[in-house]
Amino acid sequence: MTTPKEIVTQFLTAIATEDGDGMMALLDDNAIIITPGSPKVPFNGRFEGKASIAQAFRMFGEYLEIRDHTLKLMFGEGEHVAVIINETSRAKHTDRFIKQDTCWHFHIVDSKIIQWQVFEDTEQVGWAWDDSATRKSE
Repeated sequence: MTTPKEIVTQFLTAIATEDGDGMMALLDDNAIIITPGSPKVPFNGRFEGKASIAQAFRMFGEYLEIRDHTLKLMFGEGEHVAVIINETSRAKHTDRFIKQDTCWHFHIVDSKIIQWQVFEDTEQVGWAWDDSATRKSE
């Protein structure tokens, strides 16, 4: 049986290689993703089930360009794994950059991710989508 840390490592690899199918394969059919923050950010919210999560992943790709996701630390116990990642990304529609350390918590049951919750600098992420930002035409 694959350990929870191995599942998270596979998920992070799928993110880094933009392997959407690989990411989806690691999720339970009833998985939940929680990305808190400003309602201005198109992909903030709670996404339940694979169809909703697939839509969230499409929005991530449409609105956010990930420049760097460097894993700094992984720790966990039992079914719970957390990672701290140094992230640099760009809000595509405003051309503003987000540089932060973010913590992701994963709950894994039977080798599937049943919940992924993001803890990040929501003020900085909201700033990247601020209405006063100069919008970049795509």
